[in-house]
Amino acid sequence: MPFSEQYRDLLIQGARKELYRATELKVGYVASMLREIGFSCTQCGSCCRGDHSDNRVMLLQQDILRISKYSVLSATEFSLPFVPDEVENALKGNSDLSDLVPFTDSDGNIHSFGWMLRRKKNGDCIFLEAADLSSRCLIYDLRPALCQTYPFYMEDCKLHTSECKGLGSDISYADSLKLARLVLDRYIRELEERILVYQHYEHFEHVGTNIDYSLERFKKGHVFYIVHDSEGTHRRRERM
Repeated sequence: MPFSEQYRDLLIQGARKELYRATELKVGYVASMLREIGFSCTQCGSCCRGDHSDNRVMLLQQDILRISKYSVLSATEFSLPFVPDEVENALKGNSDLSDLVPFTDSDGNIHSFGWMLRRKKNGDCIFLEAADLSSRCLIYDLRPALCQTYPFYMEDCKLHTSECKGLGSDISYADSLKLARLVLDRYIRELEERILVYQHYEHFEHVGTNIDYSLERFKKGHVFYIVHDSEGTHRRRERM
């Protein structure tokens, strides 16, 4: 959503304070919290499937660069502009187009902040092996930071968990340290990228109430995005 320069400065200031506190966290401290919660991956693949509560995978720039470099795919083939639930539902026709208003400019472009992995028509991750009941990741060694650390993530220097069958299981000291490093590294990189997104952000005026006119080209089968990420502003056209 659009925001003023003053509000942007407040967001940057808040993110920098959080980043400073995050860099002060110790791996051992995060590992101790992981051991208290407990975790062991069951390899069920639920987090990769479309019938999961939310299997969207937000991508860091390093994720995009790594997958592009070591796979045969270009970034446009596996990434998609990241949008909130209400925008995604409106584009799919599952809710009213008015939900798009705060994210759409007067030219009918939808503004997005960052990127996520593409998904198949059934909602499964594009890198989930197609075979029935398989939970094999086709890019396991290149998988994004979110996938490497699932179901754990950090906000406001606190450890949080997403829904997962593996929670509550025993985890060794060595494995907890390894996972803690990944969780903490992801958290710091997310904050660093968030600051850069705010710094590069180009303000836009949303479409207002005249949504039907401005979104006329969506009816022709394409969505036009303007994506704000840590490297600047990018344009992307996607088929609906």
